[in-house]
Amino acid sequence: MNPLLSRLLPHLGFILVYILWGINIISMKVGGGEWDALVFNGIRFASIIPFLWVYTYFYYRSRSLKLWIAKKDLLLISGLGVLTAIGMESLLQYSLQFSSAANAAVLGRGFMPILTVIIALSARQMRITWRVALGIPLAFISVILIVSSGASGFHLGTDTMRGDLLLLFRSLLGAVYLIGMNRLVIKYPIILLLSLEMTAGALSLLPFVIWKMDAAYLSGITYVGWLSLGYTAVFATAIGFTLHNWSLARIGPFKASVYGYLLPISAAVAGILMINETITLFQCLGGVGVLTAMYLVQRDRMQDIRKSMPSE
Repeated sequence: MNPLLSRLLPHLGFILVYILWGINIISMKVGGGEWDALVFNGIRFASIIPFLWVYTYFYYRSRSLKLWIAKKDLLLISGLGVLTAIGMESLLQYSLQFSSAANAAVLGRGFMPILTVIIALSARQMRITWRVALGIPLAFISVILIVSSGASGFHLGTDTMRGDLLLLFRSLLGAVYLIGMNRLVIKYPIILLLSLEMTAGALSLLPFVIWKMDAAYLSGITYVGWLSLGYTAVFATAIGFTLHNWSLARIGPFKASVYGYLLPISAAVAGILMINETITLFQCLGGVGVLTAMYLVQRDRMQDIRKSMPSE
């Protein structure tokens, strides 16, 4: 494979991930509202576990590898699975009951790169450059611009305070997840980590599924709700998390977190194509700002790639 292409693949991987996750926001908006957040995510994770473990088995068998993970790493990936299921995915759905999707884009996702860089700098895992110092605020302001158009745009007030605080907490958990997972993806196959993560997440949600789900509950779910669950389980979870963690192993937690700013753009485009939403001039300007900020943040990485290329 071309060396330049192999270095660019993780970045392309993150772009695809946030396209899938942007579509998932619209899918959840259309059909996910029929589900209780804990039941939805419990079924979502449990439904893909058999396929993940079958694939993991054949992956290890075909390579004559021993299925093994250190105890401390098993505890870490299990904790990250619970964090994903309850602390990130279910918390996001719950927060939206008290806040808006626009606030979720800014507070639940927009603060994640900021918190990640603070943690990474504290742990001396990265250095800050003028491009990073300029790019992160520019991206954050641009996201606010994207989601502030219309009556349901970004705003802070007493009516959304509970949800907004939960969304900020979700950003912190997301930063912790990135840094914790980054320690594992360089040591173990992605499929093993994903299987363990989803299993731990499903087990943590199992009591809520048993408590709330019965035949009467399921009979109230329309085909749209089931389609939403199917898309989220297969594309947003199985494919999305696999690709996300594969790319994370190659570019690190901070560079990975910056791609989260693509989510408002991909969600806005998906809204236009899927539910006939409109896009404003301010949203276009915000999108340009996000892409410019991402170029600034990733430029140092691109320079490193070019320097590593063999000269002809």
